[in-house]
Amino acid sequence: MNPSAPELPSRLTECLVSDDELARAYDNTAPKLRAACKHTLTVQHVFFGEAPDWEEQRLSRSAHGFHIQSRSRPADWTLVFFDAQYASAPRLLAAVMPALLARVPLVLCACAPGPARPEPLCALELAGLEQIYVLNAAQSLDILRALTAQAGQGRLVLLHKGALSALRAAADAANLPCWEERRAPVLRICGHEPDVELIRQAHPDALDALDAADAADAADAAEDLPPDALYCSGPDAVHTQAPLTLPPGMEGCWLHLSLTPDFFRARSLAFSLASRHPESGELP
Repeated sequence: MNPSAPELPSRLTECLVSDDELARAYDNTAPKLRAACKHTLTVQHVFFGEAPDWEEQRLSRSAHGFHIQSRSRPADWTLVFFDAQYASAPRLLAAVMPALLARVPLVLCACAPGPARPEPLCALELAGLEQIYVLNAAQSLDILRALTAQAGQGRLVLLHKGALSALRAAADAANLPCWEERRAPVLRICGHEPDVELIRQAHPDALDALDAADAADAADAAEDLPPDALYCSGPDAVHTQAPLTLPPGMEGCWLHLSLTPDFFRARSLAFSLASRHPESGELP
């Protein structure tokens, strides 16, 4: 069974992003980008699906002398931190949605340090998250240490370029599983069909790579960079050119291929010796 809901430091309630600020963030996010965020939500649901509350599998290996019982449940909590410069709404959604689809009961998101840009706040609101914080470095460590000191299993997600390294160190010290995005993706556009404006809105921190790919005098250098995503259609859309290939109409979508709902599931294995009468089919 899952432990009881973890307790949070009471003083953190004053760090919650207000409904008014979320409304302003929604209004200040371009409609095209809001639509792209909704598209990303759909893609996450379709690609991953929703995990069960509890999953159990029993295997009998009587010929080898043992039985195996495998169990899977959601982690008890997840913390998602992004720094103040983080501006990619689709990539933030792609980092949060696997936790929600894994059915983690407590998913907390925080910009540390703030203030947060409107695009990430809009994305989190569209995902239905209510506990969004703006924290300083000390408060970030406080909430992490408060949760890891309690019973239960947690997960940590960091979206930054080095500003949140202290949180990673604290997670390592607490043996807390952590997933990080520490750089902007390398994007490559083929042809003229993809919506470059939407790609720039979705990944404003990847502008340098896009500009390099567009510049004639930097074309050779850009070709040397292995792309994380390829935007193209037709015969050019060869999936082996990049881990992720997106066609026109999906420029605002994103998947972190190394981050799935499985990361947010707590798993256990139990071995037992096989009975003397394996033909009965009963497990101990």
